[in-house]
Amino acid sequence: MRRRTKIVCTLGPAVQSREQVRDLIQAGMNVARLNCSHGDWETRRSFAAWVRELSPELAPIGLLVDLQGPKFRLGMLPPEGLALEAGQTVTVGQGPDAQVPIHQPEVLDTLCEGCRLLLGDGEVELKIVGNQGDLFLARSATAGIVRSRKGVTVVGKRFSVPALTDRDRADIRTAAEIGADFIALSYVHSAEDIEELRREVGLHDRGIRLCAKIETRDAVRSIDDIIQASDLVMVARGDMGLQMEIEEVPMAQKRIIERCTRAGVPVITATQMLESMVVNPRPTRAEATDVFNAVLDGTDAVMLSAETAAGAHPVEAVRYMSRIAERAESQFDHHAAMELAPDGAPHQTEAVAHAAARLAHDIRAKAIVSTSTSGQTPRLVSKFRPRAPILCATWSEKTYRQMSCVWGVESLMIPPPATTDEIVQHALIGFQRCKRLKQGDPVVVTAGVPAGTPGNTNLVLTQVVK
Repeated sequence: MRRRTKIVCTLGPAVQSREQVRDLIQAGMNVARLNCSHGDWETRRSFAAWVRELSPELAPIGLLVDLQGPKFRLGMLPPEGLALEAGQTVTVGQGPDAQVPIHQPEVLDTLCEGCRLLLGDGEVELKIVGNQGDLFLARSATAGIVRSRKGVTVVGKRFSVPALTDRDRADIRTAAEIGADFIALSYVHSAEDIEELRREVGLHDRGIRLCAKIETRDAVRSIDDIIQASDLVMVARGDMGLQMEIEEVPMAQKRIIERCTRAGVPVITATQMLESMVVNPRPTRAEATDVFNAVLDGTDAVMLSAETAAGAHPVEAVRYMSRIAERAESQFDHHAAMELAPDGAPHQTEAVAHAAARLAHDIRAKAIVSTSTSGQTPRLVSKFRPRAPILCATWSEKTYRQMSCVWGVESLMIPPPATTDEIVQHALIGFQRCKRLKQGDPVVVTAGVPAGTPGNTNLVLTQVVK
């Protein structure tokens, strides 16, 4: 695999067959995202089955189930929607006379004169200017068409709702049934939200990794605590751009990526990366620059949403993203990443990971072969962004697939270990069989003594493949 940055693709109506899923994998998809905000579980089960069936032996495709969370939406409008002109006044509320229907009391309780409402992805902005009986009066700051079930954001306000809805809990149960590798939680505000998610997921499958979607101002403020509680982080720029001023989003993105990299927690950069390709066969120059800069900043993965879920050119979007990421990686400052220091004293596994990355640089190793139960060691080796490929040999099916979102890591299943020497032998033979190593290649190997104990990586050695 030449490209080190991973690609997450959202599956949807644009991908309606096994063959189309195969085409996405061949174009460069590493993680398939199933969005619970749209579609149904019958369709998602088909997607999951196709992904599992077509997943390659080396570096398999991961499955990420993205929960809807407490998303607030407009009520029903006429099929043609409500056309607004800039400066037009409309009524907002839950009565039958409301021109813009909002039924959730959590939203209505936050409204007051001067509040700004963003509808959809911010295409229409309303400002509350007064009351008319039980309804609010709002003036449209922009022209546009308001349609049924579009999202509602009250700028600067936080709704008093639980992190998990009843629908989320049902989706978690089904996600565990189909063997999800990751579950993402929307609208995270604090580490406590991820801890609540972990308790719920633990009722079904403790091996699923948890992703915190950072899209609120509270989450950005609490980013270090959230990273510590999470297995994976997503910079969800769509709602983030509604929850804070648009000019704040780029700096928040850079800060989140930097903090995740320093902590050794994988991070996905998401939303509108190649948005124009929903319609057009080529991305814009600005979109190419956006992907390029995210890779240079150190993101583990970049994500496609509508581009692959509902766009006219899903496979081409993956190919362009792959090409842009590869070119950006050619400019990556590996030396600076190698010098990245931990926030505090490194624990044993991180020290071994750092030593392996530096040793691979010094001897010009063809690869760093990491034998791992939980995947912690290859994740920490990846933190230092070595030039050498990171080859993870594991006997855990979850770990095997969960490396799909970690920068530079390719994984392979090997038999359960009996001794450390046997683990290393199985790993080297397996990667030779997959043509990732050949006789005479110098490699750096990490392992644990005794064999097969999670969190016990305590050995780093150099070896020539025989």
